[in-house]
Amino acid sequence: MKRSLFHLFAWALLAAFAWHSVTSAHAEAAASDLSILTRPTTGGDCVTIVGGRKVAAVAFDAQDYPVVQLAAGLLADDVQRVTGQRPVVTNDPAGSPQLIVVGTLGKSALIQQLAAAGKLRNLDQIQGRWEGTLMQVVLAPFPGVERALVIVGSDRRGTAYGLMQLSEAIGVSPWYWWADVPVRHREALALKLAAPRLDAPGVKYRGIFINDEDWGLFPWAAKTFDPESGNIGPRTYEKIFELMLRLRLNYLWPAMHACSTEFGAVPENYALADKFAIVAGSSHCEPMLCNNVHWDEREKGRWNYSLNREAIHAYWEENVKARGAQEAVWTIGIRGIHDQGMEKPPDELPDRISLMSEVFRDQRELLDRNVSKAWGPVSQCFVPYKEVLPIYDAGLQVPDDVTLVWVDDNFGYIRRLSSPAERNRSGGSGVYWHISYYGGPHSYTWINTTAPALMWEEFHKAWENDARTLWVINVGDIKPMELGIDYFARLAWTPDGLPLGSQRRFFSDFVARIFGAELAPPITDLLGDFYRLGTVRKPELMERKWALSLTAERANQLERDYRELLARELAIAGRVSVEARDAYTEMVGFPARVLGLTGLIFLADRSIQSGQDVAANKQTIARWRSELEAQVAHYNTGVAGGKWNRMMPGSVTAGDLMAWNSQVRWPWGEKPETAKGEPPVVRPPLTEQNWRDAAAADRHTAASGAGWSVVEGLGPSGRAVALLPVKLAKAWEAGDPKAPALEFDFQSQGGAADIWIDFLPSFRLFPGMKLRVAAWVDNAPPVIVEVPGSSGAENENGQVRSQGVQDNYVRARVPLPAMAAGKHVLALQAMDSGVVVDRVYLP
Repeated sequence: MKRSLFHLFAWALLAAFAWHSVTSAHAEAAASDLSILTRPTTGGDCVTIVGGRKVAAVAFDAQDYPVVQLAAGLLADDVQRVTGQRPVVTNDPAGSPQLIVVGTLGKSALIQQLAAAGKLRNLDQIQGRWEGTLMQVVLAPFPGVERALVIVGSDRRGTAYGLMQLSEAIGVSPWYWWADVPVRHREALALKLAAPRLDAPGVKYRGIFINDEDWGLFPWAAKTFDPESGNIGPRTYEKIFELMLRLRLNYLWPAMHACSTEFGAVPENYALADKFAIVAGSSHCEPMLCNNVHWDEREKGRWNYSLNREAIHAYWEENVKARGAQEAVWTIGIRGIHDQGMEKPPDELPDRISLMSEVFRDQRELLDRNVSKAWGPVSQCFVPYKEVLPIYDAGLQVPDDVTLVWVDDNFGYIRRLSSPAERNRSGGSGVYWHISYYGGPHSYTWINTTAPALMWEEFHKAWENDARTLWVINVGDIKPMELGIDYFARLAWTPDGLPLGSQRRFFSDFVARIFGAELAPPITDLLGDFYRLGTVRKPELMERKWALSLTAERANQLERDYRELLARELAIAGRVSVEARDAYTEMVGFPARVLGLTGLIFLADRSIQSGQDVAANKQTIARWRSELEAQVAHYNTGVAGGKWNRMMPGSVTAGDLMAWNSQVRWPWGEKPETAKGEPPVVRPPLTEQNWRDAAAADRHTAASGAGWSVVEGLGPSGRAVALLPVKLAKAWEAGDPKAPALEFDFQSQGGAADIWIDFLPSFRLFPGMKLRVAAWVDNAPPVIVEVPGSSGAENENGQVRSQGVQDNYVRARVPLPAMAAGKHVLALQAMDSGVVVDRVYLP
């Protein structure tokens, strides 16, 4: 115990100097390091927060925004969590020799007084900026006060974010409540700031979508956390809003399934959102912040605007009048009830375009007439999700000031981004993306196996192509998506500040802050392999057909990998301190156990189907299923004393293997969608030893300011190669000597053969572009290879993409003419931006 606490304390001091010196790359002035010290200090650039019996006060103006007082109280609570002593939160700066002064430009008399006295520098750097924060140590700010840390916000969130960043700097994780991250005790706290520190976000709206909550969040909230309300109500949302504030996430699409009471039906919900300065939003199927899941068609008529305009319009109008005073991004457009496709007018696509245009006019008239302009122009977005995207691409005109929110294919691959003309729109564009999904071709709502490297690759592509106004991710039940949410929050704040290969750095920093420097390397390695194996196959998507499709070599390798993952996790778990054990289980241990055990179960079933050791494998499967059930039970009833009971549903003990697996994928007993319109994907068995990671190319050539870069953690290989930068409309002709290329040396036995290329199943950047490489061997003419399924014309649940998104690769065949035996060179040359190559098969 003493040894573990020592290492935790040592890391706390180290992390204070290393992590918290990082500032936004969007600040216009160089920011200085903010250091946290564990002893009182008297330096001119230092402020003691707690030293002996002396505790600094936190001063704010009572006329400032409610979130400022709220965040000041949270900081005081956090200081108490760390030191056992709580600062006074006050409107009077007198009486305390050392202070933390916090205020918003234009709302705080304290800040105005300091500015008028010439004691604040660089205020012009945040004036008028979105969520800008300035931190500065000021000597003798007020009579009787020696020095103060002054936190100034350009707006209410900029102010609150400065306080919450200070909370994290002193050692209180944003996940202290949601993941039971322990807080390390310190007898004293002081901070050092040599020069003003500036910060501001890259993406304007950074949000989460709570979705498919029937499975975890709703039963937990209704029966464990808030049984009095029996729902996801204000008590639950208050915890969600605090987490968002600490992570500097400002935008919410709330829970919206039929089990949940509509967010907007409870005035206390959106009053709380306003108190926490959370921008209200709603998903692609909830126009005008209205969740229509309980719309009664027998009483109110069909949800079809062409047939029932008066009733639907009145519903929208009532909601706009009720919520028009709060800050929001209003989703416009229309789909069907809940998450169904839009009810179509009697005729064809032009009629749907005409109807949507009428909807836009009516909705915007309601917004213009009823929504307050106190927060600036009324923010609006349009989300062309699923069946709506073809309507948009067919010529639907969206008002210029509306933000276009492009969507992924539900598996993390963005379907399209803005064309050159669309990039000139005043409303800009954004992205809606998934790390949890319920729907076809298969759901994945149990654990998070979406690698941060994929998030980086896709959002970095969006950022480079000017999708910078709004990013929102579907996080399902929030737990156990903690690492994915945390990475997203940091990426959205500083998109160009997390460089290539940031996945490992993120893991290392995240883990070290919680579990200590000693455990950071092994847990970082474990997480890297966890996400690589989760990319190979998510546990929710494992099935007999997948297992049987594996070559014997591949199956044996995966079995070794799963066993090693479980063995390493068990060894690490034994080294985690008692205080951090719950956090470890929730964020690392449980997800690794689910993935490893599920993979072994299906590989054992593969052996049974092949007639190998049938009785022994059946016993093994029964034992592993029992262990998996025990892990789920422990998560619910053992972790944190049962705090998360009912959050983590498991499998079912009855039924055969595939019935159990179907329950993992489809918690409501629904069946996967059947892909139509395409023949099944046929992949001939290929010898594993002939595959090479694209990262192992013998030569890389860069040209025209672009090149192939290995993205650690990306793709099934964990080392996929992306063409960077992903600039708009970058293209080369096949065989262009100025184009970036990869070259692979290989030995051939001679004769005719095929080369195969595994690409990530990404899409072309926008309609009219393509996603291609040119391939040739030696001096043969180049063969143009288009990434299968990348044009966007394929049905989202067609065979190519259905198979590709589950495997996280699509495979292209490159036929070769007969070759002489001996040494040859394969060249892969870039033709279009956005291509990512994972592996190549060399005959």
